[in-house]
Amino acid sequence: MDPSPKKKLTRRQFLKGTAVMATLPLFSKALPFYGSLAHGAEESDLVIAKNGSPSQLLQAAMAPLGGMGRFVKKGQRVVIKANIAWARTPEQACTNNPDLFSALIKMCYDAGAKRVAVWDHTCDSYQFCFSRSGLKETAQKAGAEIFSGHGLNVYKTVEVQKGKKLKRAEVLRDVVDSEVFINFPIPKHHFATELTLGLKNLIGIVWDMEQLHKIDLHQCIADINTVRKPDLVVVDALRILTTNGPKGPGKTEDIGEVITSTDIVAADAYAATFFKQPKTGKPFKAEEVKFVKNAYDLGLGEIDLSKVRVKKVSAT
Repeated sequence: MDPSPKKKLTRRQFLKGTAVMATLPLFSKALPFYGSLAHGAEESDLVIAKNGSPSQLLQAAMAPLGGMGRFVKKGQRVVIKANIAWARTPEQACTNNPDLFSALIKMCYDAGAKRVAVWDHTCDSYQFCFSRSGLKETAQKAGAEIFSGHGLNVYKTVEVQKGKKLKRAEVLRDVVDSEVFINFPIPKHHFATELTLGLKNLIGIVWDMEQLHKIDLHQCIADINTVRKPDLVVVDALRILTTNGPKGPGKTEDIGEVITSTDIVAADAYAATFFKQPKTGKPFKAEEVKFVKNAYDLGLGEIDLSKVRVKKVSAT
């Protein structure tokens, strides 16, 4: 369902509004703290930042993990798997927020990156996706290269040795060979898997995405995540799509958070709580999202947030 607002937001108004929105009380319903609150950078597995502009939120979310310098060293090549799959504008919450995207790229360069490459295998025309989302222009202004996975020559065949259902796939060569790999998802409703989060974002590194749907989509999502585990997950939860996903348009909700983690399962377990279970109307539990449970079963991370060292921080 696509709600019709009384007055349509311009892109400029939306981007400006995200910074203002993030300084307001965050939820109509309070989310609980999970796990033990960390007291030092080395003690945090998952960081949740609120109250600030996109750039401020990213800075605040990275500091307890040790900063970007923990992940990116001088002269390294960084690959970012963004979410640019659909030809939508930023305010529709189907693609990453441009201001946060820019801040992430710049942070990588500030840490010493030699090259930052952004990839996605889009579902709509990649030229239209890149331009309408504003992310091609954003990437180029920040000094990154942006690429589409629409040619078989940019993939390499890999054996999915730990996969239960997916045994072989053509995966983006740049991702497989990356020195630093950052997964940059935006949480959304999804008609086929109920939700799309960080784990599912990596479907976009596969050449034949259709085969995953035919085999067992939930298991293949977990399986493909065994090929190249992200060094860092940055969840863009400034505004999320809660209906008619993943393409939209649909209802959106302003969350105003940036989540960082070294544990993709934990990041997804937390992000799942933004959404309500259709049958019960209660927030999703991580184990109710099949691909998250499957990833946990493969040993890709911790699904029980009470066992995760979580830190909540305010950017201002």
